[in-house]
Amino acid sequence: MPIQTFLVLIGIILLIGAWIIQIITILGKSKTLNLFFVWLHLIGVLILIIANINIESPNLSILIGNIILAVMAIIVIIFYPKKKTKEKE
Repeated sequence: MPIQTFLVLIGIILLIGAWIIQIITILGKSKTLNLFFVWLHLIGVLILIIANINIESPNLSILIGNIILAVMAIIVIIFYPKKKTKEKE
C-alpha cells in the first residue's frame, strides 16, 4: 500500500471518529461544540493535506479545501470559550 493511500486512510478514519464524537455530544442533549472533535478534525485534515502534497500531481481544489478546513479548525480552537473560574469573594 503506497504511503499516500495509507495517510489518506488514517486522515479519513480520524475525520469519521471526530464526527462520531460530535454526534454523540449532540445526542446527549448538549448543544456545544466538542473541543475534542475540533482537534481530531484538525489532525485528520492536516494528514490529508500532507498526503495530497506528497502526490505527484495533487488535485489543487482538494488541497485548497483541506487547507481552508484546517484554518477554520484553528480559528475555532483559538476562539473556543474558556471555562470561567469562580472568583473567591
